[in-house]
Amino acid sequence: MTSNAKPLAVAYGDVYLDWLLGNGDGNHPTNPVRAKLALEKLQERLADQVLVLNPTPEGTAEADEVQLAKVHTEDHIHAALHNHVDPQWNGARPEMSAAGFAMFRGTVRLVEALIDGRINVGFNPQGAKHHAYADHSSGFCVFNDMAWAALALKEAGLKPLYLDWDIHAGDGVQAILEDTDIPTISIHNGQIFPGATSSPNRDPEKHGQRHEFSNPHKHFYNLNLLNGDGDEHFKAAIDRAREIIDEYKPNVILLAAGADGHEAPGKLGNPNQITYEGFEYAASMVASAAAAHSKGRVLIGGAGGYRPLDHTPEIWANVVLAINNIGGSRYAEKKNKG
Repeated sequence: MTSNAKPLAVAYGDVYLDWLLGNGDGNHPTNPVRAKLALEKLQERLADQVLVLNPTPEGTAEADEVQLAKVHTEDHIHAALHNHVDPQWNGARPEMSAAGFAMFRGTVRLVEALIDGRINVGFNPQGAKHHAYADHSSGFCVFNDMAWAALALKEAGLKPLYLDWDIHAGDGVQAILEDTDIPTISIHNGQIFPGATSSPNRDPEKHGQRHEFSNPHKHFYNLNLLNGDGDEHFKAAIDRAREIIDEYKPNVILLAAGADGHEAPGKLGNPNQITYEGFEYAASMVASAAAAHSKGRVLIGGAGGYRPLDHTPEIWANVVLAINNIGGSRYAEKKNKG
């Protein structure tokens, strides 16, 4: 594969490290050190090809708060920015408000760079807060940066598509974008949060079955896997996602690259068995699709990953590196081999 001619942009600031859920001692499975470790791995492998974007440059906070209002209600924004949004925060903690806002702002910086043509691939390791709804937080997610990004890219004249692989469904993104013509594809475990038997991402009559629950008229596609599923079924879902991408032909792809389906036991359990090779297959598909349709333009958010000191940052780095390469020949070779 040929390396992307433009730098790989990573949105990161040490303010991310203040996102300490639970007791605030770093033992929560979302320990934000995973973001710093992922950045360091990318810098080790790409050196000066990595462009680090400060998510919170001076003078941008007010404008970024205006952007929040494009996907969230006034009441939710006010609550989140004033420390009262979620009991998981363990009380009123101003540093949590600032960190949650900063993670959203990191995606804003990447979208600006994409629209300006400075980058083709951008990665926010603390991005893709895919459970956040317009009027409330959910599942460790406060502000829905990817739903905002999709709308902002469309407003800029691009044709975005959102792809989500994570053991948890991208329900918040789907809910916010459902009445638009922006397609959302979610590959997830259909037996766990958010809603095991009744959910807008699942057919309740097929609970306990591997199935697709989609509505092309509303442009959402859900590929439901089961507890214990590994590479075989994950790759089949990735191939189905490629079919949908080829149908829409987006000129920018948004990706929630969750690492929480990895086979190593995580702090929130181990319901799926996806290996490093499975994630490589998925990333190579995105690289191939981006080469075919979007001139290499991909915006990546880390989403879930609950081995923050080892597997999560390594999987993220591997996925981002694969997507930062143009061509996707590995995906084509592996698919042809069956």
